Amino acid sequence: MMEVTCKLGARQQLAGIVTEAAGRRGFVLISAGLLPKFGPYRLYTQLARRLATAGITTLRFDLSSIGDSGHEHRAALEARTGLEIRAAVDHLMATYRLDSVVVGGLCSGAEDAFRYAEHDPRVAGAVLIDPFAYRTRGWHVRNLGYRVARRVLRAAGVYEPHAIDTTGRLVKYRYLEHADSSRILRAMLARRGHVHFVYTGGARSSFNHRGQLAAMFPEIPLGDRVSLDHFPRMDHTQLLEEDRRRVVDSIATRLERW
Repeated sequence: MMEVTCKLGARQQLAGIVTEAAGRRGFVLISAGLLPKFGPYRLYTQLARRLATAGITTLRFDLSSIGDSGHEHRAALEARTGLEIRAAVDHLMATYRLDSVVVGGLCSGAEDAFRYAEHDPRVAGAVLIDPFAYRTRGWHVRNLGYRVARRVLRAAGVYEPHAIDTTGRLVKYRYLEHADSSRILRAMLARRGHVHFVYTGGARSSFNHRGQLAAMFPEIPLGDRVSLDHFPRMDHTQLLEEDRRRVVDSIATRLERW
């Protein structure tokens, strides 16, 4: 592994770590929310090391104002994030003479990666962990069954839900609109790029069945360049070591087929 600093403009510096491999493809991991470059419970670290064994050189870095990166750049958040991802992609491809790069991340990192992928032809694929999802008719039917079963278990005294206080949330995240995600997905497929979706049980409030992905984009023929792994019994940040291993292995397996 090698520590790197990507320069953006005259002043800003983005701190990252490269896990080197011998292949000609790279992977850039985008910060998940406010978490530094190691990811939740070191998910990004484990993924980078696993991908290196598959010949994929990986850069995980801190977006500005997160972890070790500076915060001098004054552009609006979305524009700034795009510039910072470009700086990371530029560095990785130029330094390691790669043919193409994949971008990805968890939650907001997934959506930042997807937005960026639309406009950079060097991006051959995107890996999206718990990104945007849209409630379909099937989602509502399955969710009704889930709620009925839960109420029966509560009445029998078998189940008692934990009270969750959402009033003090620091950030209220707004996911990509369907029109935007559809446009980006079309653009990726038009240039023969790959998109891999990973949904966990943490996304159950908007995604609850693997068949839902096709139902979310009925107007787009997904074909074999769009893939999905669904882990309904896993939490959003993969708290358990065995859960992180499953996610890491599933992503590595998909990328090895691209």
